[in-house]
Amino acid sequence: INAEYMGLQKSKMENITDITNITNTSSIGVVSKIDTGDTAWVLTSAGLVMLMTPALGFFYAGLVRQKNILTLLIQCYFIFAVVGLLWGYVGFTLAFGDSNGGFIGDFKYFSFSNIGAAPYHDAPTVPSVAFFFFELCACAITPALIIGSLAERFSLIPSTIFSCVWVLLVYCPICHWVFHEDGWLHKFGAVDFGGGMVVHMSAGFSAVALALISGKRENVVGSTAPANITYSILGATLLWFGWFGYNGGANLSANSRGALAIVNTNLSASAAAISWAMVDYYFKKRVSALGIAVASVCGLIAMTGGCGFCPLWASPIIGFLGGAFSNLFLVVKEKYHLFDDTLDVFACHGVCGTWGIFATGLFAYSLETQPHVIGAFYGNLSLLGYQLVGIMTVAAYSFVLTVLIGFAMKQAEILRVSKETEEFGLDKSTFGEVAYEIVPPLADQKESEYPLERELMKSQCSKIAVSYTHLTLPTSDLVQISVVAVSLKK
Repeated sequence: INAEYMGLQKSKMENITDITNITNTSSIGVVSKIDTGDTAWVLTSAGLVMLMTPALGFFYAGLVRQKNILTLLIQCYFIFAVVGLLWGYVGFTLAFGDSNGGFIGDFKYFSFSNIGAAPYHDAPTVPSVAFFFFELCACAITPALIIGSLAERFSLIPSTIFSCVWVLLVYCPICHWVFHEDGWLHKFGAVDFGGGMVVHMSAGFSAVALALISGKRENVVGSTAPANITYSILGATLLWFGWFGYNGGANLSANSRGALAIVNTNLSASAAAISWAMVDYYFKKRVSALGIAVASVCGLIAMTGGCGFCPLWASPIIGFLGGAFSNLFLVVKEKYHLFDDTLDVFACHGVCGTWGIFATGLFAYSLETQPHVIGAFYGNLSLLGYQLVGIMTVAAYSFVLTVLIGFAMKQAEILRVSKETEEFGLDKSTFGEVAYEIVPPLADQKESEYPLERELMKSQCSKIAVSYTHLTLPTSDLVQISVVAVSLKK
């Protein structure tokens, strides 16, 4: 009986497969094996990319007025949750399923089918479930980028509806064209290492389309200065950190090429901060703290398309020019009032994403890829031509499809909030909550607002006390200062 039992256990063990020994024969006939180091790196990178979406929420929230802070924070948070599920059920299979003519994937991975321990053919050394999760995090941040263009007039539910429709109609097809081995742009010869076309160009051109369809903000009264620059700097810092996983993880393996992508990313962000500060000083005779934070993000964007293809010496050039181009575009936009892209999504993602893809056609030199990726600087003008075709295709497709989506939402009267809601603020009107209660400057107050504080401010001592706080303390602290001031007067 014991021998029979042991034989049964041996049979069971033979049927259990170690995930590290799973092999797969790819479409080109190469047998691959799961690599634990590559898997660990891809999962770590996915975690860093996931962090970027709430980091974007802080970056955006600090740029809007106080009455809309919570809305921007929770929009990014909620979009990640909803788009993550959508990606699993439909998005992943449209982007990475077996190709239908190079334009869209089939339903091989519909509703989480065939996603598990076996590797995906474009990532032969990691389980397909790890590849799926990395691409989920990269997808989820893309529609969140776009909502910055309609900040302060785009509420939670409409922005979520837009994000879902946009991912299916715009992001997934472009992702398939560029990243799938049978995608038509990929086979044509255009290259995009981390998502310069797929993420940043698509988001940037969609943002300007949405801003044009929606129209400018109404009743912008009083100060429109950023509510909390420290939030934005915090968000930019976390984005910079997360970008190492975003670009480094795009290699899908832990090797020297992934290291090159990370170092290039860092050098580009550093150079962009310098060039933005120089442009600021030339036009405004001062350097902006917020501008430096925004500039570093522009440098990260500019390097995304070519971070794994370009040599180290080229990345500071790409970042430096990316930061300068973005800032110069803002100078022109502000002078001529071109459109109301609230948080300048196009200036960052559209301008720098486009420049980064073009620069890849100039500076790329990678012999590790098949075929080799060599740019015009090294004598290969054809890559620059391929990149220009990719730029024009992605820009036009993103813009036109977003115009159609935006127009449909406008006809349904859900594209933007009412004038009254916009003036009142999205935080209180949508959630009945505020990020924090701060008494605004007297010039921006209405007679009906803050009656207690306005009464306290009438005394000369209160005015003196308040002048030293610059009217930025919470209500409770302001009341205490006023009471102390009145006591001192007595």
